[in-house]
Amino acid sequence: MTWFYSQMVQWHVLLAWCSLGLFFTRGALFQFGTPRLQELAKDARLLVLVFGVNACLVVTGLSLWGAIGYNPVRDSWLGIKLVALVGYLVCGHWAMSQQRLHLLGYFTALALLMLAMDLSINRGFLPG
Repeated sequence: MTWFYSQMVQWHVLLAWCSLGLFFTRGALFQFGTPRLQELAKDARLLVLVFGVNACLVVTGLSLWGAIGYNPVRDSWLGIKLVALVGYLVCGHWAMSQQRLHLLGYFTALALLMLAMDLSINRGFLPG
């Protein structure tokens, strides 16, 4: 069980950083790229990669959740993290779903993603 847990945590962390990098890169391409680069940010192959990374991230997260037995009601950091992740998905979709980047949605999604990552690392919402 310990080997499974440590390997799953490593994969989950790697996938989280990949997801963050892909989201940040797509946003930068939308905002600052040439028209050709902006089209690349909407390319179906890149979207499949983004979906695959995020799907694997969800699977590893749910596997860890099941292995450890956390409860989002009892463990408030996990409940807040799940709400932040849903907000990230909604804001991220809104930010990049049109022909142009919606900066408010993009920055809100990044802030919610950083909150979720902080909660994952520190296991608490408020310091101390």
